[in-house]
Amino acid sequence: MRTGSRLSSTLVLPGCRTRAVWAFALFLAVQLADAAQTVYGISRFGPAIEANPILSFCIAAFGTGAALVGAKMVAVVGGAALHACSYHFILVALTVAYVFGAVVPWAVVLSP
Repeated sequence: MRTGSRLSSTLVLPGCRTRAVWAFALFLAVQLADAAQTVYGISRFGPAIEANPILSFCIAAFGTGAALVGAKMVAVVGGAALHACSYHFILVALTVAYVFGAVVPWAVVLSP
């Protein structure tokens, strides 16, 4: 492991040559959870429940499936770029922000 000015989130994991693969894996899991909750929320309450105006417009224009696949692909490509460039701290911060900005609100709305 290296020491120096780099953040500890960029250190190589034990027994692995990939840097902080856990950050990208967690980001993917959060994206999947948000997609599942969005599909369930739209099927239960209709497309007006979506709070993101850009995604709401895309759902109206292209349909729920195409809009969600497109949005999640953009997110995954962005996350992969952050991972590839070793911006793991930013990737973790975005994941945490996404949990509290999207996953938790959906869980509150969808709870019985």
